[in-house]
Amino acid sequence: MVMYTEDKNIEVAVLQRSKNSGEFCGDAHAVIKTDTYVVCAVIDGLGSGEGASKSAQAALRMVEEHHELPVKTIVEMCNRSLLSMRGAVITVVKLVFKDRQISYSNFGNIGFTMYNPNGSTVQPLPTRGYLCGRNEKIKESQFQYDEGTIFVLYSDGVASPPPKRMLLHVTELRENSDAIFDQARYVENDDITLLIGKLR
Repeated sequence: MVMYTEDKNIEVAVLQRSKNSGEFCGDAHAVIKTDTYVVCAVIDGLGSGEGASKSAQAALRMVEEHHELPVKTIVEMCNRSLLSMRGAVITVVKLVFKDRQISYSNFGNIGFTMYNPNGSTVQPLPTRGYLCGRNEKIKESQFQYDEGTIFVLYSDGVASPPPKRMLLHVTELRENSDAIFDQARYVENDDITLLIGKLR
């Protein structure tokens, strides 16, 4: 199922589905909008099934309850919430509209790529490992964006996101969602989350 949200600053489309259409999805995502910023996150609980879902949902609650904090702090809080659980990998981004700045924090293999209208690409290397309450060094980076910038966040159930050329020529995500998501390649037998955002 594809979910949408939009306002004057951003449009977001998210495809999420569980492994083999199972009852529990080990992935989770957040799109939290305010008047001044939006926070987007993709979380993948280790493994699949109910245990993975519980880990993903525990981290998701931290994102939802503390989205006003810096993304590094949010990820640190997610880590603490996963003590005595399976663990999870996560990427959180916060887009501040006034500054046209994206703050990025990651731990584990949740992909993030940003395509700017001038043709430049930002694709930071993810941090190896996973969060499970251990003492980890969490980092944060900042990048500038422009009107028309596209970004994608995706779990490892996505083998490759839609191609850059296609994304940069999309005017409205909602009107082109079928074609967009059909252009991604997916891993069989895995939970899938693919989040695409377009800045206005």
